[in-house]
Amino acid sequence: MEPSRRGPVLEPATTHPPKAFKRRYQTMTHRAAKFAAALLASAALLSLAALPPQPASSQETIDAKALKPAATGYAESAEGLRVYYEVYGQGEPVVVMAGGLMDISTMAQTIGPLSRSRQVIGIDLEGHGRTALRKTPMSHERNGDDVAAVLDHLDIAKADVAGYSHGGDAAIRMAIQHPDMVRNLIVISTAAERDGWYPEGLEGMEAVSSALADQMKQTPIYTRYAEVAPHPEQFPLLLDRMGELMRKDYDWRVEIARLPMPTLLLFADHDAVSAKHIAEFFALFGAGVKDPGWDDTPEYARARLAIVPGYTHYNFGQGPDIARVIEGYLTHPTSKATQFSPQ
Repeated sequence: MEPSRRGPVLEPATTHPPKAFKRRYQTMTHRAAKFAAALLASAALLSLAALPPQPASSQETIDAKALKPAATGYAESAEGLRVYYEVYGQGEPVVVMAGGLMDISTMAQTIGPLSRSRQVIGIDLEGHGRTALRKTPMSHERNGDDVAAVLDHLDIAKADVAGYSHGGDAAIRMAIQHPDMVRNLIVISTAAERDGWYPEGLEGMEAVSSALADQMKQTPIYTRYAEVAPHPEQFPLLLDRMGELMRKDYDWRVEIARLPMPTLLLFADHDAVSAKHIAEFFALFGAGVKDPGWDDTPEYARARLAIVPGYTHYNFGQGPDIARVIEGYLTHPTSKATQFSPQ
């Protein structure tokens, strides 16, 4: 008989993948783990190392060690968690939350300038800084409730709420779950849905686990964690909990579109959140979807968008510009925000 021209015969699938596939899978897994470790390490180094000298026109760099809180304490939250907070300055209250695996001190460049005219409440989210882990897995929703618990503890009925990256997720959930407590929502470098992050970032997030603990212990992020965490031995568990949280899918766009409070979206021009998603995020507030009109009464949306040049997602929180933009926004949150008066 003439040989078949249909190509090679496929063998039935087996429960054991070929060795070549196993090697390829292991290589991909190893690469993702290395990427995640590098991602976390670079974030740690950028957050805890001194910033390079700033131009004369830039705001001064704040020495985190010299920044002393007026008060510190713990607020009781769900499942007995004691949420650590620090209070700086006096005036209208504004909450500031750091990014993943970071504590309050890494937001010194934002807290310092804002505290000159406002009361700044820095919060260590679950598992971060001086706040311990619960016995159950982390959730963004519970982080939002923890922020509300701190404000309740301080007898603050309403505050501006700002969060960077992981802290931005908590700020969003706080606004969704406790809208009456949020005067202005300030979202810094985070996404409204999981697919808003670039694929490379998601790959790194998916690989975060206790398997990276030994590598991470060689970085400043662990050094700082070991200095202040109530249970430093739980660092591998923290990585497992954070990895589990970051692998979980989410999409908050419908809830965000319903938010009633004025909102500032603040991103780096080389952020880990895609430029496409930033535009989609802004559009949830009715912004950037049509010409606002050229006459004296343009139609402004209830949100503002600021994209700051010269930063990536990983060093944005440690620069002086976040405070500058937030201060300008809080001074006139619903203003036209024009920089000149037409003749």
